Amino acid sequence: MRGIEKGSAMKHLLVLLSAACASPQKAPAAASISSYGGKGCVELAVIRPMPLDTVRALVPTRYKLALGQDGLAQMSFALYRCDSFAIDGAPAPGGIVAENSVRVESPDGSPGRHAYLLHHVTTVKPLAAALGALSDVFEPAREANFEVGPRTPGAANSARGTIRSARFEATWIGDPVKEPPDEPIDRNSKGVTFWLDRGAGQIELDYSSQVLPRSTGMITVRSGGTDSTATGAFLRFEPSVVIKRRSLPD
Repeated sequence: MRGIEKGSAMKHLLVLLSAACASPQKAPAAASISSYGGKGCVELAVIRPMPLDTVRALVPTRYKLALGQDGLAQMSFALYRCDSFAIDGAPAPGGIVAENSVRVESPDGSPGRHAYLLHHVTTVKPLAAALGALSDVFEPAREANFEVGPRTPGAANSARGTIRSARFEATWIGDPVKEPPDEPIDRNSKGVTFWLDRGAGQIELDYSSQVLPRSTGMITVRSGGTDSTATGAFLRFEPSVVIKRRSLPD
């Protein structure tokens, strides 16, 4: 894996992320959305190791950073495309979702992977509007694309995607990635739980999925003027997301 690039590129990334997180934020509103999900989805996801002081400035101190084996913070970049979505059970068009987050230890002791959400960007307009009522971390995409080569189970493939919003931009290149076999299907796979503080409240996005066997690939992500490459996840899945709101712990 290439190391983290230093100098002006890293400074540019820190300025970009810090400015986004320092923007005026909305407190959790009495928005109606409580769940959403997707069908026929494909995802590229990869972890970028980051210096602790860079990431610590982006995440509230009540969250303990989950460090990698190298002792660095873990910033996650995920991009997925679905053939269709549902919002609180109502049908919505297909589209693309990007999530940028930092891995943290479980804030409430629950199992699984946990992350503090920095950016959530989507081309699905009704989803962007519904989530945008919760926080301006949720943004509509200004432009996005996600291309994947022909699917042959078990064979090598390539995938490429990009997304841009008012406060976030990133490009993913998976080349090569390995297509998962068609079975067995895990019909109740626990996914990541995202956390987000807004005002006096806390928002939780709890993922579960129906997923084909997990597969991997060599994934390059470019964001904030920095490139990094690592083995990441290449998934065929159908996610379900439950949204919870709660008061911040004392």
